[in-house]
Amino acid sequence: MINDLLKTGRRYRSEMLTVYRDAGAPDEAQTYAVAFLIPRQAGTAVRRNRIKRWLREDFRNAQKKRTIDGRFVVRFSGPADSANHPALTEELDRIFGEIKADV
Repeated sequence: MINDLLKTGRRYRSEMLTVYRDAGAPDEAQTYAVAFLIPRQAGTAVRRNRIKRWLREDFRNAQKKRTIDGRFVVRFSGPADSANHPALTEELDRIFGEIKADV
C-alpha cells in the first residue's frame, strides 16, 4: 500500500513534510489511514517517535475540525532537532488547506 501511494498519490509539500494522498472509495468516506516515514538520518529513535506522536495527534485534531478521508503517507525530512510541535502542526494545517482546495 505505501509504495503504491508513494508512486501514484497526489503529493503536497512543505518545508519539513511531504504528504501523499489517495482519496478513499465512496464507502470509506470520513475515514482515513495514515503511515509515517521518518528516516533514521533524522535522529535517534526517541526523537523520531516523538515526531510520529506529534503527527498522530495532529491528524486526530484535524479530524475533529474537518473531514479527512483517504489514505495518507507523511514523509518527514530534515533533522529532528529542528522540528517542534507547533511548526509541524502549522505545516500540516497548511497542507490540509491545500487538500481541501483540491477536493
